[in-house]
Amino acid sequence: MAGWLRALKVAVLVAATALLWIPPVRHLVELPTSVEMSTDDEMALQSSHPFSMHAWVRPVDPLEAVTVTSDAGDFDVTDRILGFIPWRTRVHVQPAERVVVGGQAVGIRLLSEGPMVIGYRRAAQGVSLAEMHHIEVGDVILSVDGVPVHTAKDLQAALRDKRGPFRLLVARGDKLREIEIRDARGVPELGVYVRDKAVGVGTLTFYDPATGRFAALGHLVTDADTGQPIQGRGSVYQAAITGVQAGRAGQPGEKKGVFTGLNRAVGEIDENTPYGVFGRMDPSFAMRTSPLAGPIPVALPGQVHPGPAVLYTVLHGEKIEAFQVVIEHTARQMSPSTKSMIIRVVDPKLLQAAGGIVQGMSGSPIVQDGRLVGAVTHVFVSDPVRGYGVYAYWMLHPNRHELTFAPTGADRLQAA
Repeated sequence: MAGWLRALKVAVLVAATALLWIPPVRHLVELPTSVEMSTDDEMALQSSHPFSMHAWVRPVDPLEAVTVTSDAGDFDVTDRILGFIPWRTRVHVQPAERVVVGGQAVGIRLLSEGPMVIGYRRAAQGVSLAEMHHIEVGDVILSVDGVPVHTAKDLQAALRDKRGPFRLLVARGDKLREIEIRDARGVPELGVYVRDKAVGVGTLTFYDPATGRFAALGHLVTDADTGQPIQGRGSVYQAAITGVQAGRAGQPGEKKGVFTGLNRAVGEIDENTPYGVFGRMDPSFAMRTSPLAGPIPVALPGQVHPGPAVLYTVLHGEKIEAFQVVIEHTARQMSPSTKSMIIRVVDPKLLQAAGGIVQGMSGSPIVQDGRLVGAVTHVFVSDPVRGYGVYAYWMLHPNRHELTFAPTGADRLQAA
């Protein structure tokens, strides 16, 4: 009996495999149930029977195929496999969007909304009043007795004339707390180390001529000591790369750069988000220094696929160069998220100069099939040849939730 069951299972398996080679069955298996496209795109579907759809359709060669174009919206393409099995492909059409590709080295100067506590020190009273009153590392001091403070100097000035109890407004994440300091004697000293800004060199991803806004870095800017997000505003400056420390397994590399245009900002930052820093930019800078002639389309997440791509970044001075990479994996996302794709550097020049992906490369745009598909965000510490990228569409629309994705894979990461 057991032998007959095994033979039956083998026969069923062989029959199922053989069915996959029958053209109509293969067509059924290969037909998508949903498709994402933009109003700039054309979608070709194969069929052995006439299609029915609510969109503009024109035949192409071979005659069994159609090319679908449509205005923004949703519609169905229906078919009948073998003449009687109904099939429906749902098509979601987004308005086409074009941006100016970046790749420039830029200096980022981000000012916190107030001084951020990064440590404690023993003040004149022999204690840290901040620690005594449960002010924690990572907290941001916003005001003293209702007077706003934005910098460490503002905080010192606000405390200089205080005698006796006073109140601090402190932000911890998205929560505000009012703390009364009662134990001060003489000129109060809080007994804290604070930082009021973050400064570094990264890469511009794109400039959107339709809105006048830019995107850079591809990831959140955090404080170097506390790891807390820096909430505030800032400026973007031209920068030049003065050297590259190559990365190797266990030790990420780094671009070394300097600000070259401190007398004039080329952009103003008004948002620091998990998808990078955003703000308004001088269009002449973005368009004059772009490595490509004119805007190019932004890919929808569903249009990004494993295969060759080009990464734009600066290794020397202010010269943007194109380097070959391979997109190894793309993730389907239910909503905007980081770690959209895994990329691998294959360009010999980039491997020799940097060992792969290095810090300071975050935000470097990735182009595939003539579209901007994403930006570099992180390097794998254990394998600097590989790293993560975020979809450019999420950087353009970080609050949209109708598309698909969930990041996969676990490895030590370092922001690039």
